[in-house]
Amino acid sequence: MFENKVVDEFNECAVSRKKCVPKKSDVGEFPVPNPDVLVKSFNIADFSGKWFITSGLNPTFDAFDCQLHEFHTESNKLVGNITWRIPTPDGGFLTRSAVQKFDQDPSNPGILYNHDNEYLNYQDDW
Repeated sequence: MFENKVVDEFNECAVSRKKCVPKKSDVGEFPVPNPDVLVKSFNIADFSGKWFITSGLNPTFDAFDCQLHEFHTESNKLVGNITWRIPTPDGGFLTRSAVQKFDQDPSNPGILYNHDNEYLNYQDDW
């Protein structure tokens, strides 16, 4: 449940540094839309505020209880402070959080990139 330093260090080593867990390959489920349908202007500051996640594609990961994304802009990036709860066997929960920073595509301002994360080495493109 990611609740101590030993687990954090193991995950960082096994997943991020040694890449023991392979990344899922792109199977084309979510292709990039035709450029003609993408917005020509998108102000990332309009995304600022609190966003509650109520559903997702993966019930194990996308729909944690009380999942909240709080966004603001910082140095031309959209910054998300992500918080979620993981249920424990005794009926309680552990609260976890992470920070994601999104760069706006200069040619397509409606596309946001979150790459090069230090922990778990994932990419999150919107």
